[in-house]
Amino acid sequence: MKIVLRSDRLDGIGMVVDFGELKETIGRWIEENLDHRMILDQKDPLVAVLREMNEPMFLLDENPTAENLAKLIFDKTVEFGFPVVSATFGETEKCSAEFFFPLL
Repeated sequence: MKIVLRSDRLDGIGMVVDFGELKETIGRWIEENLDHRMILDQKDPLVAVLREMNEPMFLLDENPTAENLAKLIFDKTVEFGFPVVSATFGETEKCSAEFFFPLL
């Protein structure tokens, strides 16, 4: 996963954002919601079975593609107030999807 931030100015110590702050917010959200969980479309028939087994899951309103996960991480980063330009989610070492805010 990669998150790209952008700003037209740096803060008093020369940063767009302290990466520690990014890790404490979006990093923590990812660990608490996505890490070590089955990520499924809420309409997936496995949801009922996994729920009965008390398996940790994160349910989406759409297919959990790399593209949708990149968009989810992008949107969450925006919600936390960061000046995000793009979020990339890697499906494999060689395949990833990037969701970005179009710059005009």
